[in-house]
Amino acid sequence: MDEDILGIIMIIIIVIGTCVVLPILIVWLTNKRKAHEMDKKSEILKTLLEKNPNMDPAEVMQKLNMSSKSNKTIKQKLLDNVFNGGMMLLMGLAILIPHLCGLVFFGSKTNGIFIGGIMLALGMAFIIYYFISKNQLQGEIEAEEKRLQEQQ
Repeated sequence: MDEDILGIIMIIIIVIGTCVVLPILIVWLTNKRKAHEMDKKSEILKTLLEKNPNMDPAEVMQKLNMSSKSNKTIKQKLLDNVFNGGMMLLMGLAILIPHLCGLVFFGSKTNGIFIGGIMLALGMAFIIYYFISKNQLQGEIEAEEKRLQEQQ
């Protein structure tokens, strides 16, 4: 009887930890990282303005913001999604096919089918996301390519 209660308490702790504590921790860490970045940028701006008071603060802030942004274009980000989707799809198939043929790697046939199915679904979701985003962002992709060609 005590073991049943202990098992239920463990399940409740795991669910609360996963559904409540983990998201709060992720948000807290993200906000802390952003605040640290802002502190560093303001410190850099302060030292630059102390050394050179003629400098335009708006220009310096623009350069600081440009350096922190990713240099990937929209098309490159979408192609990364296709790559991730293809890899997840292949890994899902690599796990799913042996389990469907009777080989067991993850403790039981059901576990392998479950894991392979999840990876297969994630891979398909990434690929579907690519095609939908490609159609919706066609104008932005073309404008970005024109802008990059003009800069060169």
